[in-house]
Amino acid sequence: MPIWPFHRSRAETDAEALLSAVTNASRRPEFYGADRAPDTLDGRFELMAVNGVLAMLRLQADPALKPLAQAFADRLFSQFDAGLREAGTGDTAVPKRMHKLAGDFYGRLDSYAGALAEPAALEAALARNVWRLESHPFASQLASYVAKAAAEQARAPISAMFTAEGWPAL
Repeated sequence: MPIWPFHRSRAETDAEALLSAVTNASRRPEFYGADRAPDTLDGRFELMAVNGVLAMLRLQADPALKPLAQAFADRLFSQFDAGLREAGTGDTAVPKRMHKLAGDFYGRLDSYAGALAEPAALEAALARNVWRLESHPFASQLASYVAKAAAEQARAPISAMFTAEGWPAL
């Protein structure tokens, strides 16, 4: 008889695979460097937010994927929490920082979703969030990536997002 009789749900298993794919897509070297996203804690959060938003947009497009969307969000924010703790944020400060990160993430979700149809608006939103500037030379390329990924992911089955092939090249 097993010690722990409960099994992980399909949504939890899929959320773990999706988070792994989002993390891998966000860590690709072509996103970082001179004249690209800063390779800092904030810069890495922004790229995780960009790819996390892409995943959430795809999940929200299909009401049947609501359990997966919730499981993915839970795992994503657990990863953010762990990252804060590894970076040395004290236990008493983590809840406040997590509250801010959640607000930032969901603000970006609304902003990027609303701007997907207008390339200039998406570019401006990315420049504002990633670099805290009105514009940035890499924002155009990043906006093209976001638009391309959103379009490709909308056409593909959700299982494609669990693999590296589900995330287009920059």
